Amino acid sequence: MQTTLQTMRKDEQGFTLVELAVVMIIIGLLIGGILKGQELITNARITSTIGEMEGLGAAYNDFRNQFNALPGDMGTATTRIANCVNIPACANGAGANAGIIDGVVGGAAGNDETVFFFGQLLAAGYISSMDGSNDGTTPEFGVTNPTSSIEGGFLVGDTRAGGMVGFAAGEFRPGVYLVHNGSVGAVAADGGGLTGQQAANIDRRLDDGIAGSGSILGDTTASCDGAGVPRAYDQAAGDSSCAIAYRL
Repeated sequence: MQTTLQTMRKDEQGFTLVELAVVMIIIGLLIGGILKGQELITNARITSTIGEMEGLGAAYNDFRNQFNALPGDMGTATTRIANCVNIPACANGAGANAGIIDGVVGGAAGNDETVFFFGQLLAAGYISSMDGSNDGTTPEFGVTNPTSSIEGGFLVGDTRAGGMVGFAAGEFRPGVYLVHNGSVGAVAADGGGLTGQQAANIDRRLDDGIAGSGSILGDTTASCDGAGVPRAYDQAAGDSSCAIAYRL
C-alpha cells in the first residue's frame, strides 16, 4: 500500500520550472517562426506587386513605341491589332480626346478607354494577368483589369481627362497613372487594398517614399495621409485602405 501511495504522489506532481521554461521557449520559437513566415510572404507579395507595376509601365511604353498611340485611346485597335476582335475588352478608343485616355485618376473601371487600355495591351501580347472576356460593362479584376499579388488590382486614369477621385489633385503631374486599388470601383476611404506600411514600402522602392510627392502618390485616406508636409504614409495603421497612383 505504501508503495502505491508513493507512486500516486509522484504521478500527481506537476511540471518543474525547468520543464515549463522549456515549453515556453518552444512556444516562443513557434510563434516567432510563424510571424517571420508571414513577414516573408508579405514581402514577397510586395516584390511581386512592384514587378507587376513595372511590367505594366513597360507594356505601356512598348505599345506606344509600336503603334504610336496610347493603349485604350487608339481608335483603330480592331484593325491594327489582329487579336483585338477576339477579346471583348479590346475595342477602339472613342477618339474624343486624341492622345488622352478618357478616364480620371482614381475613377471606377467601366466600358470605356480605362478598360480598353488593358484590353488593347492584352490583345497586343503585352500583358497576361487578365483574360479580357467581357467588354467592361461588368468590370472585374482578372477579366477586364489586371490583378495584384497583394490584394485587388489595377485601374488606369489620365490627369488630362480632368478631376481626381480620392487623391489630392495638386500633387499630380500631367500624364497617365496606374492606380492600385482594392476594387474596380472608384478609390474610396476604405478600399485601397494596401496598408500604409505596404504603400510606403512600394513607394520607397520605386520613388521617394513620400505619399504627397514624386511619381507615386498615396490617396487622402488616413492610411495614406499621415502627418507631415508633404504628406507621409501612416505606417502604423493596420487597415488595408490605402490606394496608390504610379505615373507611367
